[in-house]
Amino acid sequence: MDSVEVEGKTYEEAVRKAAMELNADVKDLDIEVREVDTKGILGLLGSKKVRIVARVHEKPEETRTELPEGTPEEFGKKFLVDIANFLGIPLEVKITNANERILFLLESDEEETLAGREGEVLEALQHLVRLAIAKKYKQNLKLLLDVNDFREKRKKSIIVMAKKLADKARRGGKPIMTKPLNPYERRIIHTLFKSSRGISTSSEGDGHTKRVVISPSGRGNARS
Repeated sequence: MDSVEVEGKTYEEAVRKAAMELNADVKDLDIEVREVDTKGILGLLGSKKVRIVARVHEKPEETRTELPEGTPEEFGKKFLVDIANFLGIPLEVKITNANERILFLLESDEEETLAGREGEVLEALQHLVRLAIAKKYKQNLKLLLDVNDFREKRKKSIIVMAKKLADKARRGGKPIMTKPLNPYERRIIHTLFKSSRGISTSSEGDGHTKRVVISPSGRGNARS
């Protein structure tokens, strides 16, 4: 027997059952989530039934570079995988570094669940990971979460929106505000019009999300 279909009240219980039936270690299993019957907050928490198909994966030659034990990257990856497992969501996490920032690149069939319609869930997850790492390592590290290149798709939509608002501001001769945006999204707009002679941008508001003011004027210094 090299595969088995089982169900449990939680993802972990189903995986343990599969490991017992296949007489294999959990780490040697490839897991495919077939069904998640959930109740509770937002329909995500309090899973009552999880059905999975488990297969013993072949052990290829070592081609992956394992993260050093005890690093913030390893801790952050485990933190995200544990959340996904609790919710019964299949998830792969790849980690890289760019511009002195840790990038957690998520791959999952449940993009909307992990990102939200406009990235609000992704931002919340990112905040949780940052807090967890800061608490354990006493460091406020720069990091960024993305799932299935959601941020690139979101970036394109924000650019289209910002250009439309800029055209409207020029025609009307008065500033126009965006809806509340997170720092990453505000930075996209500020960068877009940084060299513009006819549009200046600034941010207004308090807290994590602020509105960007797009004004028909000379060059201005953008505020995040």
